[in-house]
Parts: sequence; structure tokens; C-alpha cells
Amino acid sequence: MPIEQPAKDFTQAVKDDDTEGYQAFWSDDIVSLEPNDGPMSRVEGRAQLLEKHAWWFENTEVHSATTEGPFVFGDQFAVRYGMDVTMPNEQGEKERAQFEEVGIYTVADGKIVEERFFYGQQ
Repeated sequence: MPIEQPAKDFTQAVKDDDTEGYQAFWSDDIVSLEPNDGPMSRVEGRAQLLEKHAWWFENTEVHSATTEGPFVFGDQFAVRYGMDVTMPNEQGEKERAQFEEVGIYTVADGKIVEERFFYGQQ
């Protein structure tokens, strides 16, 4: 199954801040990987990913965000994100930061089965 349309629809839902829209593309068995050692560096399944997103929304103030893509290759697509946010730092203090990341999404049967994030250097 070609993934171009699901990749475009997912990315548009992210751009539109349509939470239900982009979550509809998650497989029930989705795996989400972040390049850090925190408790959310690897979450498995829709329920854990919903908890990860709930933490993000409860702890992060997004001042602005950009979303570019998708960039499709085979059964994967990439999306580039830029964000200006205020969120807790390692000491738990609120800190404003700007960062970029790339999400690589693997698709099977029209659903995202894995998301893997790569952070840019500041």
C-alpha cells in the first residue's frame, strides 16, 4: 500500500494541531523512541503514547512550531519539526528553548507502527 497519502494526511493533521486526526494514524502497537535516557525514551502501545503526549501538553507551553514534510521513502516518511517552547529543564525549572527535530515514521497497513525522533544540535 502506498504511504504517500497517509503521510500527507498525518503531517497535515500535525500542522493543523488536530490531535484526534494524527492519533488516528497510530497503530495500537506503536513504538515511540526518543534519543534520551528519560522515562519516555521508549514507549510501547497507544496507551503509553497517550500518556507521553498528556505529559507534554501538561508541561509544555508552545510559543510557535513549524512542521515540514512529509519526505517519503519506501515504508517510511520523515517530518521536520521546529519549536519554540517553555518546559521543565533537567532541574525541573521552566526554561524557554528553541529546537529542531526530525521524526521518522514507519508505516504498515496504513498505520504508524514506529516513530523515532532525532534532535538537532543547538
